[in-house]
Amino acid sequence: MTGTADEPGHEGAPAVPESAAWLKGELLEIASALYPDRRPVVVREWTDPVRLRDPAPVGHRFLFLVCAGRDDHLSSPGFDDALNAFDAAGWNLHRRTSDHPGESAATVRREDFEARIHEGKGPGILSFTGWTPVVYTEGRLGQPPFTRSTSRGVLCADCHGWGVCMICEGRPYSGGSGGYGRCWCAANNAGPGRCIECAGQGLLTPEEASWKRRRYGLSDDDSGDAFPRAAAEGGHDSNTSAFIDVSHRSCACGEFRCFWRNNLSRVDGHLLSRFAGTCQGCAAQRAYVFTLPLA
Repeated sequence: MTGTADEPGHEGAPAVPESAAWLKGELLEIASALYPDRRPVVVREWTDPVRLRDPAPVGHRFLFLVCAGRDDHLSSPGFDDALNAFDAAGWNLHRRTSDHPGESAATVRREDFEARIHEGKGPGILSFTGWTPVVYTEGRLGQPPFTRSTSRGVLCADCHGWGVCMICEGRPYSGGSGGYGRCWCAANNAGPGRCIECAGQGLLTPEEASWKRRRYGLSDDDSGDAFPRAAAEGGHDSNTSAFIDVSHRSCACGEFRCFWRNNLSRVDGHLLSRFAGTCQGCAAQRAYVFTLPLA
């Protein structure tokens, strides 16, 4: 992963630490145990840079997206089997109610490591997205509330998701003689120590995200389900192949980070694979559709 360039101006993450190598191996081991007759695929691996006031990152979170299986094989292991496998490996399970009928989702945690398990409809792709705690380059800071890949929105451009003022670093007073100079972040009803731009939430408001989408000429539709809105493409012989393709495409805003959902169905003698997700750089609804050959 050394030398990657996941963001404009990001010159690459440091060498993969032992913690990230362990997580990647753990996800692959669990997926291999579920599907001993097929090799799990590391669809993408990347980092989330963590910043304070300066543009240069002070740390990185390492992430891995693994496709475990489910290419229209109803009898193969699925979501519940995956949960049992993580449980047996010592992970704590947190099953979530999916917002979309027919899909299943859960998060698992082991010490400071987390992973998101998702199975699409139809049966759609069964995927594991795992991430490490933030690894800092110098010293040790606290863990941020979230980073771009793990947030449920778009990070605030001023506080980079921390939710606090970057001048006083969350304290109500900063500078001056003895440190008693009042920080400007206490104004505008933001409250002492909180970021004014996002009022301490760490995320862009819906209005700001909407403005950002319009800036890139993107639709401002917030329906939350983009499945029906894309023309079908060909060129893939499996759902896994389509998933790899989609996971390496970027939004018009330049961001590739997107939590993909999958819906697999039979239509007019072929399989139709739909992918939908929300861009984590501008909150645009993204969608792709592929025709696949019947097995």
